[in-house]
Amino acid sequence: MLAHFEQRLQQLQLYCRHKSNHLLSGHYHSAFKGHGMEFDEVRPYVLGDDVRTIDWNVTARTGEVHIKRFHEERELNLIFVVDHSPSFIWSSDKINRCYTATQFCGLLGSAALANNDRIGLLQFSDQVNEYLRPARGKSQLIRCLSKLLLPVRQVEHTSVNQVVKHLGELSIKRSIIVLISDFLTDENYQENLAILARKHQVLAIALDDAKEISLPSRGLFQLTDSENKQQTSIDFSNPATRNQFAKQMQQRIKQRSLQFSHSGVDLLRHTLGDDPIETLMGFFQTHRQRVEGETGG
Repeated sequence: MLAHFEQRLQQLQLYCRHKSNHLLSGHYHSAFKGHGMEFDEVRPYVLGDDVRTIDWNVTARTGEVHIKRFHEERELNLIFVVDHSPSFIWSSDKINRCYTATQFCGLLGSAALANNDRIGLLQFSDQVNEYLRPARGKSQLIRCLSKLLLPVRQVEHTSVNQVVKHLGELSIKRSIIVLISDFLTDENYQENLAILARKHQVLAIALDDAKEISLPSRGLFQLTDSENKQQTSIDFSNPATRNQFAKQMQQRIKQRSLQFSHSGVDLLRHTLGDDPIETLMGFFQTHRQRVEGETGG
C-alpha cells in the first residue's frame, strides 16, 4: 500500500514538473503579480525607456538623463483550499476528483516554486481538517501533495461557506487562494466569498463528473449519499424523472456560476478525464486577453 502511494506521488511529481517547466511558469508569473514594486537602481536613459520613470533629481545633478528602475516585489503565498470530503472524491472515472485536485495543486505549486513563492494547504469537509502554513521549497510542495492523496474521513455534510468564512477571518498577508471543489451545494457562500476576494486574489476550480451532468437514458439506479449514506432509487427510464433530475443539476450549476461571478471570483470548470494543463492554459490565455483589453495593451 505504501509503495503504491509513493509510486502515485512520484508519477504526479514528474507530470507536474515537466508540464510546469515547459508550459506554465511564465503564465503563472504574469497572472499572479506581486503586491508592489521595489526600487532597484538608477541608470542612464536609453531610447525606448518610459519617460515617466525619469529621475529628475539625478538628471539635474549629473546633467545626463537618468531613470529609476524597479523590480516586482513578489513574496507571494499560494494557498490551496481543497475539498476533502467523501462526496467530493466520488467519481465515475478511474481518475477521481481527489487525484485531479492534486494534479492542479502540483502544477500550480511547481510554477510557484519556479517563482520562489510560498505554498500552503488547507483541506476541509464539515470543518477545517488540515492546515499547512505557507512555506518555500520542494519539500513543502511534496508535503501538500502527500496530504491530498490520503484517504478522507467520514462526515455528514460539507460546508464551502464555513471554510470561505474561516479564510476571510485568518490573519494572513494577501495571498493567492485556489479553491478546489465541485461546489454543487445548496449553500449560499456569495457574501463570504466576496469578502475573501477583497482581501486575496481568489481562483476557484470546479471539478465536474460528466456522468453527473449527462444522465443515463434508461435504467433503475440506486443512489447512495456518500456522506449520510441515505439511499434513493431513481428510474431514469421515466422521462419526467430524468428531466427533473437534469433540471435540478443545471440549476445547481447555474447557481454556482452566479455566486462566483457576483463575488468577482474566476471560476474554472474542469471535466474529469481532461488534462488539467489544458484547463489552466485556457484560463491564463483568457486572463491575459482580459488584462490587455482593460489596459489597451
